[in-house]
Amino acid sequence: MQREKIVETKICKHCSASFDITDKDLEFYQKISPIFNWEKFNIPAPTLCPDCRQQRRFSFRNERKLYKRKCDATWENIISIYSPDKPYKIYNQDFWWSDKWDPMDYGIEFDFNKSFFEQFNNLFKEVPKRDVTKWTALVNCHYVIGIWDC
Repeated sequence: MQREKIVETKICKHCSASFDITDKDLEFYQKISPIFNWEKFNIPAPTLCPDCRQQRRFSFRNERKLYKRKCDATWENIISIYSPDKPYKIYNQDFWWSDKWDPMDYGIEFDFNKSFFEQFNNLFKEVPKRDVTKWTALVNCHYVIGIWDC
């Protein structure tokens, strides 16, 4: 097994911690870099340390707070991980899994003249999300997230 070689040592833009970029890191970024219209768009080496990148990934998750709001499809009262003041479309679990809406209606062409993050943000606001993550039917368990067979 080959050992990783440190290619570069960087300073985190967020917390100023020192972290290493290895040859295996660069190999991975090269491997996952997307190809659009036969042109490869290389993913650059990170500018944030592993801890700050992990914090950023966790910022997209909410497993601690629940909110009362209306389903944007049926207008019934639901419990959600998204607060009512957020600009997202939230569907109750049953409607979200149903055939009453088509996720393919939200497909858009990627515009290379616009920022990826701007396009991702617009798509994230438009595509409906589930109220909470639950598997199988639940009885009297409205205020839970990520539960199974309750």
